[in-house]
Order: sequence, then structure tokens, then C-alpha cells
Amino acid sequence: MKVFRKTGVSTLINILGMSVAFAAAMILMVQVRWDTTYDANFEGHEQVFRLENNWMDKGLFSTSFSRPMIEIAKTASPNIEAVGTYWTMPQEATLNKNGEQTILSVPSARVDSSMFSVFPFEWVEGSAREFTAGETAVVSEEYAKTFFGDESAIGKSFKAGNGMEVQVVGVFKDMPKNYSMHYGVLVNLGDDFLDDSNEWSFPAFVKLKDPSLAKETEDAIYTALGEYISSDEERRAEYRNGFRISQIHEAHFERDVRANIPSANKAITITLAAIAILLILIAIINFINFAFAEIPFRIKSINTRKVLGEGRGSLIGRQLLHAGLIALIAFAIACLIMHVVAGTSWASYVSDSLALKDNIGILVLMLGVALVSAVIAGLAPALYSTSQPAALVLKGSYGTSVKGKALRNILVGLQFVLSFLFILMALFVSVQTKFMIGKDMGFDEARVLQVWCGYPAGNQKDALRSHLLQNPSIEDVTFCDSPIVSDGRMSWSRTGDDGNQVFMEALPVDVNFVDFFGLQMVEGRDFRESDNQNEAGSIIPNETFMQMFPQYHVGSLMDGHVDNCEIVGVVKDFNFKSLQHAMGPLVLYNWGKDGWRSFGTMYVRTAPGADFKEASDYIKEAICKFDPRREPHMITVSHLDEWVEDMYQSEQSLGKLISIASFVALLIAIIGIIGLVFFETQFIRKEIAVRRVNGATVGSILEMINKKYLIMAGASFVIAAPVAYWLMTAWRKGFAYQAPVPVWIFLVALIAVAAITLAVVTLQSWRAANANPVESLKNE
Repeated sequence: MKVFRKTGVSTLINILGMSVAFAAAMILMVQVRWDTTYDANFEGHEQVFRLENNWMDKGLFSTSFSRPMIEIAKTASPNIEAVGTYWTMPQEATLNKNGEQTILSVPSARVDSSMFSVFPFEWVEGSAREFTAGETAVVSEEYAKTFFGDESAIGKSFKAGNGMEVQVVGVFKDMPKNYSMHYGVLVNLGDDFLDDSNEWSFPAFVKLKDPSLAKETEDAIYTALGEYISSDEERRAEYRNGFRISQIHEAHFERDVRANIPSANKAITITLAAIAILLILIAIINFINFAFAEIPFRIKSINTRKVLGEGRGSLIGRQLLHAGLIALIAFAIACLIMHVVAGTSWASYVSDSLALKDNIGILVLMLGVALVSAVIAGLAPALYSTSQPAALVLKGSYGTSVKGKALRNILVGLQFVLSFLFILMALFVSVQTKFMIGKDMGFDEARVLQVWCGYPAGNQKDALRSHLLQNPSIEDVTFCDSPIVSDGRMSWSRTGDDGNQVFMEALPVDVNFVDFFGLQMVEGRDFRESDNQNEAGSIIPNETFMQMFPQYHVGSLMDGHVDNCEIVGVVKDFNFKSLQHAMGPLVLYNWGKDGWRSFGTMYVRTAPGADFKEASDYIKEAICKFDPRREPHMITVSHLDEWVEDMYQSEQSLGKLISIASFVALLIAIIGIIGLVFFETQFIRKEIAVRRVNGATVGSILEMINKKYLIMAGASFVIAAPVAYWLMTAWRKGFAYQAPVPVWIFLVALIAVAAITLAVVTLQSWRAANANPVESLKNE
């Protein structure tokens, strides 16, 4: 019982540290698994590549091509097995149920029939054989049940997000969520834009017969596209480095691509995996530290058993069993922690499910890690403690030996280093994210609400605007084709007067768009109401476009959607993409008299002091009035600044994950310090007593004990700081707009860890420093 009183608390603390470390590691590994298996979870994935070019803004690659270019690519090389084309569309479907139209949110895309030869689809009902016309569609098993219940989906009809009535010809098995073809509805692309060289909105995937010949195939595709790109040989050579095909799984980690598709930072994925491993390492270090520190309290029991005839193997097994039991208890608590976290908002920081049933593989892996940790942490102390002669009880112990102290000090120092690294990285990720969120985007976003109003309501934009402006809480309304800030929108290519291609992004907007957002005109004029009567509309490029293509000026003509349209002005650059990306060429486009399609995105500026809920409810009711298919709960109204902030969700999630890791690392380091101080004070009681008898104060005793740990923390900081700085500068290279590394984060980390260390050591040493020196000397 005496041994338990001295070691039982430390065992409980050890279990706490290990369970938190295991739980944090498992949560991090869920995210790591998501990214490392993205588009690597289907048969033949190594043969699938994505077409990319950086002709749009010279440096940042895009996945957008014109359909004529994709058709050329299909026959460019005998190594090409198939090329699939797709086009994004509104993520919704309209069903007619019991005579009433119901809108459902569903991930949707339009694809050509070749896509089924690029990606493997397993058919539950029907097949892709009938997927031949623009009015046909295939749906996933999940959405077939959502749409039509237990009835067969084959032959059933519904309206896709673009308003087209489509008929279901096949039902395919649900795809993994971390998969480029994770869609609920796929509508046939038909012949839309098949001969249009100006519309660049089509990503494409190519399946190669032999992926080892990818480079040769890439060369062949570009050779076939060369004449299409430019009639000038030198210009074609210049554009060659701007074309590539990327293996689909590796493409998930590309950081130089502008595409409205999921992506990840490989450095971040590796970092998260490293953090998970380091957290386990820290827990094992603690385990070893406690195991060695407990030897002095267990040595008498061990030697007594040896005297009574128990073999060394049995004694070692007994200690390993004890270590294994601790590891199993810690693992069970870690599973409980993960289960609890799965039901909280913290689960949103991770891309995949945290439910235990969805992570059996990770649980089995962590169970194995826990048992191996027990062996590693328990074997060395067991071998050492059972190798000592019985006289050790009288002569001293490993707990006070120079080697024993040095080992434990090194282990705790390593924990300090890792804690500093995590804390510094978490602080800088927060700095970089806040820098991007707080940076002036170049337009007025004050009191602006953003809402997807849909095409039917957008087709009545003038009437809808008039209705909204009747509410005194609403100051102004404008419309556009897509959000003002988006990493993926309509891409254009036009043939210049010199025969070369001109690339840009296009944002069709209402005539009051520039004025609504307070954009600055640097040349020419703003849009006018009379522009709505032009046959082909009018264009306002940004400054970057004019700098990249100096052959254009105010008054120049450019191909519009039906005819030549005039450049009427130039707008000052504003950030129309998230700040991971640099500025590119953009044109604001007024459709003119004959718009290609209605506007689907609406912006509303509210009056100062307006109540958000009241304004939001009014907006929803107005949209439903102009589009009776909709119901208020189907419409999302959000603040524009929140929409922009959400674009940095991956960075915010990373920061929070690293913050959690830093907290766990620091917690375990504190546990290590508590254990170290607890056990060391047991063996310096005589020294403390002698000092007290000779006049030392409690304060001087505490100062003596604290000094060692503060020096240890300082030395660890000196090691961690340059490593952390290198990691910060390497990580921020993935952003076009980079925050400087502030000195204050280093000071905050050092002061915080030093303060926590000082508090923990002082509290833990207080009892020993205040003990009656006479009693301490008597016990010694």
C-alpha cells in the first residue's frame, strides 16, 4: 500500500497523458488517412491524370479547357485509353412529388460518356450504355433512394440544377467521399460547347494505358494542341511549360493550381502525421520516465520476491504486464475521448468521420502502438530493476544516480522542445490566417449579404431588386454569375489580333456591380443601363489583364458570348480569389441584350443597424415569391466577410489541430515535470533539510529547484526556435500573400512555457520545501 500511495498517483497521471496523446494522434490520423487516400482509393487510380495549364495567369495552373481542346487531346497518343470531360452545375435537383415541386441539395456535375471509361463505376441498376443524350442522367445509390424511395429509379425524371429535365438511365454504387467523382447526380454533357473554342470551363481527366509513359503522352498532347494554341512556333514553345498532366492522387496535393476542387498541402499532411507520431513518442517518453522513476519505490518488493525464489523472467513479465495494463486502459480512454469528440463541433476540423465504427483500421493500429509502447517503456526498466543485487536497497537507487537523472532530464527536455515547436507553429498558423482574413480585399464588404438566389429568381432580377428595396433595412442589391470571391469561376480564351490566345477569368455582373462594391475605375467608365441594350454587352477588365495583354485598351473589341463587345473601362485590381493565390487577369462582363443565362448570385447591402435575421427572412421570402419551387429553409443567406473567412477553413482547421496538439504536448510535458519533481524531491529531502537547518528559506529552496527546470526550458527553447522559424517560412511559401514572422510569438511561447513550468514546479515542490527538517533527517 505504501508503494501504491507513492506510485499510484503517478500511474494515474501517466494513464491520463497516454490516453490524451493516443486520442489526439488517432484524430490527426483520420485527417492524414483522408488526404493520403484521396483519389487513391479505386482500382486503376495510378493510370488517371488531370489536364492542367497555367496560360490563364502565367504561374498558377488551372484545370479549365475548352471542349475542342479536350477532343483534340483524346486522339493525341496511342497511350491514351480514354479522356473524360466534366462541367460543374448548380448543386440541386427539382423533383415532382405528389404534384408539388421539391428542391433537394445534391452534389451534381455534367459529364460526357467517356468519364465512365476513366473512372470505375459499379452499377446497381441500369448502366452507362443509355447515357448518350443531354437529357439522360445517372444517380448514386444514396440519392436514388432519396429521390424515389424503394422504387426503381430507371426511367424516372427530375430537373437538374441547370433546369434541364433529365431521365435516369443508371444507378451506381456510392463513391468514397475523398474521390473526384463523389457526385450524387451526373447529367450527360451532350454536345454543349463542343465547337466553342471560347468557353474554357471544362476540366478533363485522361486515363493512360501505361502510366510510366506519362511524360511522353504529355508531350504528344501538347504537340497536338500546339496549332490550336498559337500559329507562331516560338509562342507555342513559350506555352509548352504551361501545360502538364498530373497523376490524380498527386494532383490533390498541388499548391500551384487554381481549381474549385478539394486540395491539400502535402507539407501539412506530413506535419499532421509527424505530430501524431511525436505525440505518441512524447507519451512513450513519459511512460519510460515514470517507469524508471518508480524503480526506487519498487526495488524492495522486487528484491524480496527474488530472495523468496521468484525467477527474473517472472519478475520482468510481471512488470511488462503492469505496463501493458496501463497502455490498454489508456487506449480504452482514448477511444472514449474520440467518441465524445465525434459528437462535438471539434469534429468539423477533420475532413472525415471520427465515429469509431468508421475508423476500425486506425483503432487496430493504435492498439498495436499502445502494446508496443508498453513493451518499449516497460522492458528497459524491468531489465534494469531485476538485474540489481539485493544490497541495492541499502546502498541507494537508480533514482539518485547521475545516469538516471541525466536520462530523465534529456527525456523531459525533448518534451519541452516538441511543445515549443507545436506552440510556435500554432501561433504562426493563426497569424497567417488572420493576416489573410483581415487583409483589404479591394472592395467594400461592409454590411453585405450573399445568397444563391437561383436562375429562376435571377431571371427576374429587376423585379426582385425592386421588391427587396421596399424594405427600409435594405440599401442596395446587385447580381452576378458567381461569388465575387471564388477560387473557381468561368474561364475564357480569346484569339487576339496577332493570332495568339488571350486567357482570363470572366465574371458576368449586373450594371450596378462596380458601384455596389465601391470598385475604383482607373480608366474609362463604369457600366451603364444602356449597356443592357447592346447585342454583345460590354467589358471592364482589371489592371492585371491590361498589363498582361497590352494590345488591348479602352475602346478595343473582344469576342463576347454572341459578338464583339467593347472594353469600356478598366477597374483597379481587387482580390477575387482567396489570398493563397496571386492576382490574375479578370474581366467584368455585362451580358448585354441577350444574356447567355440568368444571374444566380445576389448581393444585398443592409442599412446600418439592420437586424440580420429580419433582413435574412425577408430576402428568403422574396426569393421564394419569385421562385415558388423554393422554401425559405432551402436558402442560405450569409455575411460576405464570413464567406471570405470560410475560404480559409483548411488553414483555420490546421491551426486548431496544431493548437490541440500543442496543448496535448505541453500537458504531457507538464505531467513529465510533475513526475520528475515528485520523484526527485523524494531523494533530496536530506539536502533540503540540511539547507533548512543551516538557515535556508522556503523561497530559496523553491528557487533552487525551479532554476534547474527553467534552465531546461530555456535550453529547449534555444533548440526549438530556429527549427520552428524554418518550418514557418517553409509553410508560408504556399501562400501568395505571406504574413511576416512576428517576434512576439516567440516571446509568448517562452513566457507561457516558463510561467507554467514555474507554477507546476513550485506547487509540486512546496510540500518538500516546507517539510519539518528534523522529521526529514530522522526518516533519512
